[in-house]
Amino acid sequence: VSFAEALRSLNQPASRSLTPGGGGEVDEFANENQVVVNKPSLEVRLRVQARLARIIAEEVAGYQTGVIIKGSTVSLTVGSLRDTADKWRIPPQAWKAFRAVSFRSLLFVGERDLISDGGDALLRLNVVEFHQIFSPMLAAMGDGSSMEAWLAATDVLADVELRGGARYGRGKPIFNGTFT
Repeated sequence: VSFAEALRSLNQPASRSLTPGGGGEVDEFANENQVVVNKPSLEVRLRVQARLARIIAEEVAGYQTGVIIKGSTVSLTVGSLRDTADKWRIPPQAWKAFRAVSFRSLLFVGERDLISDGGDALLRLNVVEFHQIFSPMLAAMGDGSSMEAWLAATDVLADVELRGGARYGRGKPIFNGTFT
Protein backbone atom coordinates (compact mmCIF):
# COMPACT_ATOMS: atom_id res chain seq x y z
CA VAL A 1 0.00 0.00 0.00
CA SER A 2 1.46 3.36 -1.00
CA PHE A 3 1.11 6.48 1.11
CA ALA A 4 -1.04 8.03 -1.64
CA GLU A 5 -3.48 5.11 -1.36
CA ALA A 6 -3.66 5.59 2.40
CA LEU A 7 -4.33 9.28 1.90
CA ARG A 8 -7.07 8.55 -0.65
CA SER A 9 -8.69 6.03 1.71
CA LEU A 10 -9.55 8.87 4.07
CA ASN A 11 -12.14 9.97 1.53
CA GLN A 12 -14.00 6.67 1.85
CA PRO A 13 -16.75 6.56 4.52
CA ALA A 14 -15.56 3.25 6.02
CA SER A 15 -12.19 4.70 7.01
CA ARG A 16 -13.75 7.49 9.09
CA SER A 17 -14.30 5.14 12.05
CA LEU A 18 -10.65 5.63 13.09
CA THR A 19 -10.97 9.36 13.64
CA PRO A 20 -11.48 10.76 17.16
CA GLY A 21 -14.99 10.22 18.37
CA GLY A 22 -15.36 7.19 16.13
CA GLY A 23 -14.33 4.81 18.88
CA GLY A 24 -11.08 3.67 17.28
CA GLU A 25 -8.60 6.21 18.57
CA VAL A 26 -8.01 8.20 21.75
CA ASP A 27 -7.83 11.91 21.00
CA GLU A 28 -6.23 13.14 24.26
CA PHE A 29 -3.62 11.83 26.64
CA ALA A 30 -1.58 13.16 29.57
CA ASN A 31 2.18 13.50 29.07
CA GLU A 32 4.81 12.92 31.77
CA ASN A 33 4.01 16.32 33.37
CA GLN A 34 0.28 15.47 33.50
CA VAL A 35 -0.48 18.06 30.82
CA VAL A 36 -3.33 16.98 28.55
CA VAL A 37 -2.12 16.78 24.94
CA ASN A 38 -4.39 16.55 21.92
CA LYS A 39 -3.39 13.49 19.89
CA PRO A 40 -3.63 14.23 16.16
CA SER A 41 -6.12 12.22 14.16
CA LEU A 42 -4.92 9.97 11.37
CA GLU A 43 -6.32 12.41 8.82
CA VAL A 44 -4.35 15.35 10.27
CA ARG A 45 -1.11 13.34 10.39
CA LEU A 46 -1.53 12.21 6.78
CA ARG A 47 -2.34 15.73 5.58
CA VAL A 48 0.70 17.18 7.38
CA GLN A 49 2.97 14.52 5.86
CA ALA A 50 1.51 14.99 2.36
CA ARG A 51 1.97 18.76 2.53
CA LEU A 52 5.54 18.38 3.80
CA ALA A 53 6.31 15.91 0.99
CA ARG A 54 5.07 18.42 -1.57
CA ILE A 55 7.03 21.27 0.04
CA ILE A 56 10.24 19.23 -0.07
CA ALA A 57 9.63 18.12 -3.66
CA GLU A 58 8.74 21.56 -4.99
CA GLU A 59 10.74 23.95 -2.81
CA VAL A 60 13.84 22.00 -1.72
CA ALA A 61 14.66 19.57 -4.54
CA GLY A 62 16.75 21.18 -7.24
CA TYR A 63 18.07 23.98 -5.05
CA GLN A 64 21.17 22.43 -3.53
CA THR A 65 24.19 24.69 -3.76
CA GLY A 66 26.92 22.19 -3.06
CA VAL A 67 27.92 18.60 -2.41
CA ILE A 68 31.18 17.85 -0.63
CA ILE A 69 32.56 14.34 -0.20
CA LYS A 70 35.40 13.79 2.27
CA GLY A 71 36.25 10.19 3.05
CA SER A 72 33.02 8.53 4.10
CA THR A 73 31.18 11.80 4.79
CA VAL A 74 28.82 13.43 2.31
CA SER A 75 27.78 17.03 2.97
CA LEU A 76 24.85 18.45 1.06
CA THR A 77 24.24 22.19 1.19
CA VAL A 78 20.81 23.56 0.37
CA GLY A 79 21.15 27.32 0.64
CA SER A 80 17.41 28.01 0.55
CA LEU A 81 16.42 25.47 3.23
CA ARG A 82 16.16 28.02 6.05
CA ASP A 83 14.18 30.40 3.81
CA THR A 84 11.87 27.55 2.83
CA ALA A 85 11.30 26.64 6.49
CA ASP A 86 10.50 30.28 7.30
CA LYS A 87 8.21 30.67 4.28
CA TRP A 88 6.24 27.56 5.22
CA ARG A 89 6.15 28.44 8.94
CA ILE A 90 7.92 25.29 10.05
CA PRO A 91 7.90 25.55 13.86
CA PRO A 92 11.34 26.40 15.32
CA GLN A 93 11.43 23.15 17.30
CA ALA A 94 10.91 21.23 14.02
CA TRP A 95 13.74 22.89 12.03
CA LYS A 96 16.28 20.09 12.54
CA ALA A 97 13.66 17.44 11.75
CA PHE A 98 12.70 19.32 8.57
CA ARG A 99 16.34 19.45 7.53
CA ALA A 100 16.78 15.69 8.20
CA VAL A 101 13.54 14.73 6.42
CA SER A 102 14.50 16.86 3.41
CA PHE A 103 17.91 15.20 3.18
CA ARG A 104 16.44 11.70 3.57
CA SER A 105 13.83 12.43 0.90
CA LEU A 106 16.46 13.65 -1.56
CA LEU A 107 18.60 10.57 -0.96
CA PHE A 108 15.86 7.95 -0.80
CA VAL A 109 13.70 9.03 -3.74
CA GLY A 110 16.23 11.00 -5.76
CA GLU A 111 16.29 14.63 -6.69
CA ARG A 112 15.41 14.01 -10.33
CA ASP A 113 12.20 12.14 -9.43
CA LEU A 114 11.23 14.82 -6.92
CA ILE A 115 11.70 17.55 -9.51
CA SER A 116 9.86 15.75 -12.33
CA ASP A 117 7.05 14.12 -10.32
CA GLY A 118 6.71 16.56 -7.44
CA GLY A 119 5.30 15.27 -4.17
CA ASP A 120 3.85 12.23 -5.93
CA ALA A 121 7.37 10.75 -6.06
CA LEU A 122 7.32 10.54 -2.25
CA LEU A 123 3.63 9.62 -2.02
CA ARG A 124 4.29 6.52 -4.17
CA LEU A 125 6.47 5.05 -1.40
CA ASN A 126 4.87 2.32 0.65
CA VAL A 127 3.52 3.36 4.03
CA VAL A 128 6.45 1.92 6.00
CA GLU A 129 9.10 3.68 3.87
CA PHE A 130 7.18 6.95 4.00
CA HIS A 131 6.75 6.69 7.78
CA GLN A 132 10.47 5.99 8.28
CA ILE A 133 11.32 9.19 6.41
CA PHE A 134 8.65 11.50 7.86
CA SER A 135 8.11 10.29 11.45
CA PRO A 136 10.75 12.67 12.93
CA MET A 137 8.85 15.59 11.47
CA LEU A 138 5.52 14.49 12.97
CA ALA A 139 7.14 14.08 16.38
CA ALA A 140 8.67 17.55 16.17
CA MET A 141 5.49 19.28 14.97
CA GLY A 142 3.76 18.75 18.30
CA ASP A 143 0.22 17.78 19.21
CA GLY A 144 -2.89 17.64 17.06
CA SER A 145 -3.94 21.24 17.60
CA SER A 146 -0.43 22.43 16.61
CA MET A 147 -0.59 20.38 13.42
CA GLU A 148 -4.08 21.64 12.59
CA ALA A 149 -2.97 25.24 13.21
CA TRP A 150 0.05 24.74 10.92
CA LEU A 151 -2.15 23.30 8.17
CA ALA A 152 -4.59 26.21 8.48
CA ALA A 153 -1.75 28.77 8.50
CA THR A 154 -0.28 27.33 5.30
CA ASP A 155 -3.51 26.60 3.36
CA VAL A 156 -3.45 29.81 1.33
CA LEU A 157 0.25 29.45 0.59
CA ALA A 158 -0.32 25.83 -0.49
CA ASP A 159 -3.12 26.94 -2.82
CA VAL A 160 -0.81 29.42 -4.49
CA GLU A 161 2.57 27.66 -4.40
CA LEU A 162 2.00 23.90 -4.59
CA ARG A 163 0.65 21.69 -7.36
CA GLY A 164 -2.83 20.58 -6.38
CA GLY A 165 -3.31 23.32 -3.77
CA ALA A 166 -4.35 22.91 -0.14
CA ARG A 167 -7.07 20.35 -0.92
CA TYR A 168 -4.56 17.83 -2.29
CA GLY A 169 -5.47 14.35 -1.02
CA ARG A 170 -8.93 15.35 0.16
CA GLY A 171 -10.89 14.11 -2.82
CA LYS A 172 -12.62 16.16 -5.47
CA PRO A 173 -13.25 19.83 -4.64
CA ILE A 174 -16.83 20.59 -3.74
CA PHE A 175 -18.40 23.57 -5.51
CA ASN A 176 -20.80 25.51 -3.31
CA GLY A 177 -22.26 28.43 -5.21
CA THR A 178 -22.70 29.91 -8.65
CA PHE A 179 -20.45 31.72 -11.05
CA THR A 180 -21.31 35.37 -11.57
